[in-house]
Amino acid sequence: MLISDLLKGARADKKLLEAEVLLGFVLEKSREWAIAHDEEEVSSEDLKKFHGFWVRLQKGEPLAYLTNDKEFFGLKFYVDKRVLVPRPETEALVELVNDLDCQKVVDVGTGCGNIACSLALNSDLEVCATEVSQEACQVARKNIEDLGAKVELFCGNLLEPVKDRDFDIIVANLPYIGRERHNLVADNVAEHEPDVALYGGDDGLRLYEEMFEQINEFGMKPRYILGEFGFLQGEEVLDLMKKYFPGAEFEIKQDLSGLDRNFVVRL
Repeated sequence: MLISDLLKGARADKKLLEAEVLLGFVLEKSREWAIAHDEEEVSSEDLKKFHGFWVRLQKGEPLAYLTNDKEFFGLKFYVDKRVLVPRPETEALVELVNDLDCQKVVDVGTGCGNIACSLALNSDLEVCATEVSQEACQVARKNIEDLGAKVELFCGNLLEPVKDRDFDIIVANLPYIGRERHNLVADNVAEHEPDVALYGGDDGLRLYEEMFEQINEFGMKPRYILGEFGFLQGEEVLDLMKKYFPGAEFEIKQDLSGLDRNFVVRL
């Protein structure tokens, strides 16, 4: 079968981009190569592989898990079912940190390491990262090594592993989907991506509250605290920040869609 014929069905399903990426992966070529060589013949073995992956994609499995690849901030990250797939909107958090004149940052709940590695490779910051999931730590460590990023990685709960260290910036993209409230999650995401990377207690903000508690308990004195949250949680996030950091300056930032997405605390 020719590549052009194979992609006809995907075009009809409005999943042409995914099919091109997946076919390039199967052929060990780029998506661009598959597009430019659409009159090439696909072997029966590769056709079988493609159809196997295509069935999984149609059932909702993320493309990034099938190809073990996700681009974030211009970098290629290895991802699998042990970690959340990085979202494009989280790039704004990296940009916010890069705009601050600081030296030391810790990325709390690093997942695959996308924020930490992006900061380490696009700034002069000294970067640490923590992650509670041992499995996610394995993925983060692989990305740190593969990308050659200067990131110190610690496995443990939130700030516990670095409680005796000083940081100018604490940045976090913690799980913020609620088990009861703010339970806005697509079925395929809930089915395929790890619970530990999705859910933050009943209301989605329990882990942020725990991190704020740790900052005070450990006597940490960052200049800034930044994070990402769900677009309906802005008022609740503000209330938490006022509770734990009275007298600080607070700001809610919107994403490209105009929705509340990031918080900045200036201490």
